[in-house]
Amino acid sequence: MASLKTESGTTHLPLIEIEGKAHERGRQYGARAARTIAQNVECYLRLIEHQTGLAAEDSLRAAAGYEPILEAHCPDLLLEMQGIAAGAGCSLAGILLINARSELMESHDECTALAAGPEVTASGDVLLAQNWDWYSALEPQPILLRIRQPDKPDILTLCEAGQVGKIGLNSEGLGVCLNFLAHRDRGQGLPVHVILRRMLECGSLGAAIHEAYGHPRAGAGNILLAHAEGDLLDLELTATGADFLYGDSGWLVHANHYESPRLRDGDAGIETSLSTVARSARARRLMSGALGYISIDSLQGILRDHAYGAYAICRHADPTEPPLQQTATRASVIMELNHGTLHVSAGQPCRTEYRAYQV
Repeated sequence: MASLKTESGTTHLPLIEIEGKAHERGRQYGARAARTIAQNVECYLRLIEHQTGLAAEDSLRAAAGYEPILEAHCPDLLLEMQGIAAGAGCSLAGILLINARSELMESHDECTALAAGPEVTASGDVLLAQNWDWYSALEPQPILLRIRQPDKPDILTLCEAGQVGKIGLNSEGLGVCLNFLAHRDRGQGLPVHVILRRMLECGSLGAAIHEAYGHPRAGAGNILLAHAEGDLLDLELTATGADFLYGDSGWLVHANHYESPRLRDGDAGIETSLSTVARSARARRLMSGALGYISIDSLQGILRDHAYGAYAICRHADPTEPPLQQTATRASVIMELNHGTLHVSAGQPCRTEYRAYQV
């Protein structure tokens, strides 16, 4: 499962293709990513203990607590996770830990997401993009997962090995991006990565929105979504609340704080962030300066931007921080929703070229 570094500077992420019924899909996945899944479980146990003080057995017990809510609201994905565990030779609790890692961890500051509709792109296409910033201590690189399942759209998603979904697009023209948010409103419900997978299984924007609104949620998250038909929408979520931002001007930007006046009072992330408001302001200025000719190249330029140093849109680890707190851009994604194409740069996009994949 190691990545391949070529002389051209392009790093190829592992691509895993799975198909069939739920448990069999999971078994295929787990068998092909067993080593990386084991590394992810080990890394997250270490990170969660560093952040919260929870010992490994307590973290795994907390992760196992998500099994009943998955059984009640998405039994097919629970079956898939059981298959992943069987294929990887690990416990179901370990797979649940990877999928619920956002809800089990403390506040962290990561990711800048961008959306551009046909009114503002040079080609008239819909583009969706983001940098995925995450802990450098998580040693394995992300993977690309291509999912083919009966009676649902095909999916291509960038995720961490063991996760059922994350950033990506489907064969019906729908795409999703994720920003971490922290809010004081927390509860019992589905982890945000499971919600993203449910959304990617939808054929329309309305059905995807219903997946975010129609199930209990465990905590906070921001989902920037778009459809090849031209519609853009941003969903800000807490455990019991939600609000949305329309892309009426043909573009949207989001970082790691709440824009909704209704939800801002409980925002627990903005208090500790050193970058989210500045990154958002920077991305908005760069996007607004490119309106009418936004393209793959111009989005790459924004995602490679280094204003504000270590806390830039293209993030580099700050060596003055403790090793387990250092973050960096781990991957960069641009999606052409009208063409079913996902362009991905492994690592910081200033250092590696983007490679195109079809859903």
